[in-house]
Amino acid sequence: MCARAILSWNRLVFASLTLEVSVSPHTRLALVALLALAPLAACDTRVVTEPQYQMQVINLRNDFTFQAAGLEAFTSDVVYSWESDGTAASVIQSPTLLTGTATLFIADGSGAQVYQRSLGENGTFATTTGVPGTWTVRLKFLEASGTASFRVTKQ
Repeated sequence: MCARAILSWNRLVFASLTLEVSVSPHTRLALVALLALAPLAACDTRVVTEPQYQMQVINLRNDFTFQAAGLEAFTSDVVYSWESDGTAASVIQSPTLLTGTATLFIADGSGAQVYQRSLGENGTFATTTGVPGTWTVRLKFLEASGTASFRVTKQ
């Protein structure tokens, strides 16, 4: 019985605290605009453009090909796993107007580094002798522009 009386008393108190305030049409319009824009305050409204470069990767057992065309001040560290049955590989690099820093690292099946060279160099190169298995092909780009391409095949 006491709880009902207190509950009833609380309702009366809340009902008596209702206030009415007159608001001008300009203030009402400003409040509506503010409430409409409030959810956007937490949103990131920057327009993100997709990268302009075109990357192509062909990753087959004993044959790995990579090409990234249209690089513009590209900075990234990219890593691929590649299956090789051999103990060494041939690397053919053919850059086109490549500027900035672009480095190719290759590690053998045991994780030992068997190759490191700038992708700005054109030519055919060989890895050192390594262990067959899952090799790691790592590319490190720093403000690179142009086209980077190479092919790695089991010797």
